[in-house]
Amino acid sequence: MTSSVVALSFVLDAHAQENRDTPDADAPTAVVHVTGIKRAYLKAIESKLDRTGIADVVSANEVQGLPDNTIVEALRRVPGLSVLPTLDNEHPRDEAATPVLRGLGAAYNNVTIDGSPLASPGTPNGNLGSIGRGVRLDLLPSSMISEMVVSKTFAAYQEPNAIGGAIDLRTRSAFERNGKPFFTVEGSGGGASDTSRPRKQDRIGERLIGTGSFTFGPDQRYGAVISANYQQLATSTDTHMTTDTVFENFYDSKGNRLSGNNLGNGYAVPQQDKYWYVQDDRTRLGLTVKLEAKPNDQVYAFLTTGYYRFRDLMQRNENIIDPRNTTVVYNQTATSGYYPGGDVEVGFSQQEMTSATKLLQSGVDWKLADDETLGLRANVSRATYREPIQMFKYATNTAYSAPGTGGATPVATPEYAFNYDSSGLNHSFNVSPAAYNNLSNYKLLYYRDNYVRSATDTIGNLRADYRLNLDRPGLGFGTGVSYTLDRPSYNIFRNDQEPNTSQPALTLAGVTGPGAPLMYNQSGLQLITIDPQAAMAQIAALRAAGGLNTTNQTAFSNQDNFEHVEHTVGAYAQLSYNTERWKTLFGLREDSTRQETNGRALVAGNWSALPTSSRYNFLLPSMQLTYQATPEFDVRGAASQTIGRPTYDSYAARTSISFTNVNDAGNPNAQGVTVTVGNPDIKPRLSTNTDLAVDYRLPKAANGLLSMAVFNKDIRDEIFNQSSLGYTYQGVSYANAVVSKPANASEASIKGVEFSAVVNSLSWIHPVLADVGFSANWSLLDGKMAVRKADGSQRQLDRLVGQPDQTRNLTVFYASKGLELRAAYNYQGEALRSIVPDIAWQDLYWAPRSQVDLQASYKLAPTLTLFGQVQNLHHSRMTSYTGPAKNLLKDTYSVPMVAWIGLRYTPDF
Repeated sequence: MTSSVVALSFVLDAHAQENRDTPDADAPTAVVHVTGIKRAYLKAIESKLDRTGIADVVSANEVQGLPDNTIVEALRRVPGLSVLPTLDNEHPRDEAATPVLRGLGAAYNNVTIDGSPLASPGTPNGNLGSIGRGVRLDLLPSSMISEMVVSKTFAAYQEPNAIGGAIDLRTRSAFERNGKPFFTVEGSGGGASDTSRPRKQDRIGERLIGTGSFTFGPDQRYGAVISANYQQLATSTDTHMTTDTVFENFYDSKGNRLSGNNLGNGYAVPQQDKYWYVQDDRTRLGLTVKLEAKPNDQVYAFLTTGYYRFRDLMQRNENIIDPRNTTVVYNQTATSGYYPGGDVEVGFSQQEMTSATKLLQSGVDWKLADDETLGLRANVSRATYREPIQMFKYATNTAYSAPGTGGATPVATPEYAFNYDSSGLNHSFNVSPAAYNNLSNYKLLYYRDNYVRSATDTIGNLRADYRLNLDRPGLGFGTGVSYTLDRPSYNIFRNDQEPNTSQPALTLAGVTGPGAPLMYNQSGLQLITIDPQAAMAQIAALRAAGGLNTTNQTAFSNQDNFEHVEHTVGAYAQLSYNTERWKTLFGLREDSTRQETNGRALVAGNWSALPTSSRYNFLLPSMQLTYQATPEFDVRGAASQTIGRPTYDSYAARTSISFTNVNDAGNPNAQGVTVTVGNPDIKPRLSTNTDLAVDYRLPKAANGLLSMAVFNKDIRDEIFNQSSLGYTYQGVSYANAVVSKPANASEASIKGVEFSAVVNSLSWIHPVLADVGFSANWSLLDGKMAVRKADGSQRQLDRLVGQPDQTRNLTVFYASKGLELRAAYNYQGEALRSIVPDIAWQDLYWAPRSQVDLQASYKLAPTLTLFGQVQNLHHSRMTSYTGPAKNLLKDTYSVPMVAWIGLRYTPDF
């Protein structure tokens, strides 16, 4: 694992106050000024080098973070880390949601605030069972953080769910700066490059952030820190994709569709031509209050409360061109063909996603002697997620059922026959414009007015730690115990109403809204949208007349719900031996976990709770050592075992099935059928980790650090979502159903090398470059995993799910006399998104992606700073590939450019 310091001050030092410019005595000819950005780098270097283990540190001198940046966005700059958006087929991807640390996703990396666990509702996910174990770091503002420590080696005092590593978010203390008062406030306005598509949005966003600390009482022994933030921003994104399940079909020389691994004539045909325009109005707010006390020189106590809320009002406009029957394709060539019929669907969804996290943390550190301490911690946090959804869909030539007998079904007709063109990455289904724009042909397919997803997670934790001479020369000892109670749950409910034959059909005529271009369509078609108010009025009249059937959604509303309870007891012991040159730390940790899960199952015609339980115990060794060969050069090594706990919903004994259309239930040849199956017997991952790193402190003329690290992880019982085709449910065998089930792989491993450099001044090249510096890192990751196929054989993959093959970062900065300029480049290589073990060409991959960000600030006065920022300067998209050559489109999402400008006021007390 890397021992490199993270050059992230372009994200996390914007609130830092300027020290007086002071010359660097060792600079050969130029004066090197220690400004805010350079000071942040130097602080991070010192914090990293002071550790026994291997870590990356993101540091700010006074307060942290540009306020628009969430913590997860900052973490993408760390060597070996990448970030991912929401992973489902329902929400947009223009914001990062979770970090991937050394190829391992958020569920297998421990996240704490001041060392205490944090509840999370998981990442928003339209797939069934959408609650995971990973912490939603995009909820947390960077303004609350004094320092972020990314530990890439494991010590016994840490929570062992850390195969990738551990991220500790350390809040500010009022006793920093010798208790001197601190205050900063800033306000800014900004906007996205893509807004008001297709509907008008507020193009100007706003944000406000303030952080202050002070001490009070006798001898200033009491303190308080308050940090608050608010941000609102509207964005629009456009998306082009194919279906959510089996993305492409292959055919034989006669045009007959094949299945499985049979590629026939080798000509891939996308199943759908699907377009989205998604409009988001996102609001973030947070408040952190920390009270501290040092009643005497032996005791330190604190109490921290926090509330963090994220609301995203999302409107999705959807157009789908679908052949409906893909059994035979006509006139096929390598890049074209013809379907004799099809249909078009027009949809609108409004989804209000609200996530909130509350925390209460307390602790006491008691100094029993100069080299002996006792620490006590108690904390509780609760996270909630709620997403009410309203959905409309119209489709051409929809067939209705009699009153009270069933739902509605789209029907393919010759009027919507089309030629397709797949010569480029973005395919085109060239349906007749006259037919496409005939609004009277679009009939209401369904209306969902009561559709809600919700999740909760509550975590309570108690721990005690005793340390004796652990960080001092000679022998040291540490021990501790902890207990954690974790209670997550997930619930989904849906009401589905579909027209019947008793009333005239409702059409799109008179209920459409503004349009937008279908960018890749060769027929020049425009997006058709639904006016939700007009559609609701139309549907209300139809309901009053008895023209709607309410279809049975009991299975959908029960099959995926679950409650989980997890009890974890941990105990550890550590032994250290330190000399002037050596730092060593050896440890053992016992982890004992017991869990009970209640899923839902259909038993004798009734949905009933189906309880399961399991437990596991691990004794996990760890070792960390540092050898200070010279004052400038050190070598670090580590070895440990860590675990990766399965996601909560993996344990639930359940079978969840979802149909594209309600009437597909009972049709064994239905397309778009997805099935999610639980696995109560799933095992945690166990990883054996080895690390070696070297650090070299550069001469003062450069004022920086060079680092290199290599690591290897051998993972037993790696977990992946195993997919297969075909499933029998309630007596019907669905041949095209895509089944997803969490499973343990036979074996997995990942190794890598990480390089990084921080150079605060280039004066050693030429005096004119004294105020120019840079930070750079490059990580190469090499993973492999064996997964079991349906016939019992194994398939070898060349990486883990979510793991990119490389990451690169470069930040170049100029800092002099109150002016700071920064340009940052981030690159994430190709990464595996999901696996279909039996059909390798259906695996999904994230395409390589790069992003450029610019920032500038200028001190108008000693206490007043003007700043600006541009994110994603070149409008880079998020794209996923599939196919035998990984060159066929699954989906591509736009990511808008976002710019902010504002003022920051930081008085000097």
